[in-house]
Amino acid sequence: MGRWVAISPGADPSWSEIGAVWRFYNSVVLGLTATVVVSYAVSGLVFGHLPVFVMTGFFMLHGMPAWLAAAGTLVLAMAWANQLVQWHWSQASADFCRRFRMMCYVAWATAWSVAVVVTVFDAKPWGRWDGLAPTAEWFFAPLPWLWRDLLPLASPHVTSKLYVAGAAAFGLFVVFLKSTWWPRGFPFFLGVAVCVAGLYFLGEAAFDYGAARGLAGASVNFPNELNANPGRYNAWNFLSWWGAVTSMAYGTVLVSCAFVLGPHDLKARTD
Repeated sequence: MGRWVAISPGADPSWSEIGAVWRFYNSVVLGLTATVVVSYAVSGLVFGHLPVFVMTGFFMLHGMPAWLAAAGTLVLAMAWANQLVQWHWSQASADFCRRFRMMCYVAWATAWSVAVVVTVFDAKPWGRWDGLAPTAEWFFAPLPWLWRDLLPLASPHVTSKLYVAGAAAFGLFVVFLKSTWWPRGFPFFLGVAVCVAGLYFLGEAAFDYGAARGLAGASVNFPNELNANPGRYNAWNFLSWWGAVTSMAYGTVLVSCAFVLGPHDLKARTD
């Protein structure tokens, strides 16, 4: 039986040669990304709708196109998880892992291409597929128990401060990006900016969740939209929740870089 190790014999030589701390963060970020992608894909299967970012904003896939895109996204996450296996599983085969990833990339591209073609040509019979649980609230956990506590983040008074804090943090990130006297500044302030974005999305997710469930003072259209098409409404609501959790997770990783990585490591990655 194999086991998880710091560097497997099948790991890429270029990856094995970088510092131990950078290898750790590469693996953490890749594992986090695979987890984020899996949650996004599963939301499409659960709600039967999948928001996709295009040049004009987010577009909602629904029915079979959403399922195809979600399945392709799951395969993409498998490819990235396979990279972790190649790096860290003691009996991993480099050749097998590369072939597996190539098959996953082909399957991902095929699934998304078919989903796009079906959507563009508006194949109606393909769109009559519901999600596995379009009314499910468990997928938002722990939002159903926390949304009242998170509502203040959606108030105009707080969001205006978040805008200012996010802009200031991002500006300081740019200032310290090539700084030689405090290289820890660029990951720290970038992480803070991403966490601020996460707080904004937390407020949005809490408001959308509560407004559709009788929040006092909210528009009457929110409950109507939820009842008319729960899968679509919950998919939009989950997009905010998913964005919030994702931003907070990545932001935390970036801030931790500022305290764990040494100044020489940070300078080397910005040269």
